[in-house]
Amino acid sequence: MKMKKFVVLLLCVLFLVVSAGTALADDSASHTVTLTVAAVDDVTITGGNVTLLINSGTGGVLDDATDSSTSLDWGTNQTNRRITVQSSLNSAYTLTVAASAISGQGTAPGTVTLSTTAEDFVTGINAGFGECTLLYTGSADFTDGTGTEVHTVTYTITAT
Repeated sequence: MKMKKFVVLLLCVLFLVVSAGTALADDSASHTVTLTVAAVDDVTITGGNVTLLINSGTGGVLDDATDSSTSLDWGTNQTNRRITVQSSLNSAYTLTVAASAISGQGTAPGTVTLSTTAEDFVTGINAGFGECTLLYTGSADFTDGTGTEVHTVTYTITAT
């Protein structure tokens, strides 16, 4: 009987030792986390809509109407990008836009006459950001008559 009690006691002690070891062991779990950075191109117009009014002329020539109250901001995490510009309609008058005071990424090839065909506006953009002032100029001749045009001007950042 003593032997039986001894075996039972030994089993109890072993159970307690194993249980205590498990209770004191660190508990942990792990998994993998995958972080992917997708291609991002962003272009934003700041300053709202623009109204140009030609209402005077001198010496047989109408005065141009200009506006520089808006700006364009862009950013990309890619290389070899450009910004194109186009209008929703071809103008009976002349409407141009130029990128003025560029800072950051990109260079401006010059003044763009707006039409429904996309034209390069800012080129040489690589990973980074930039901004410029938008200088719009509207011009017309006396022979163009009167009228109003509403253009939707779209700037698109894309691969070169």
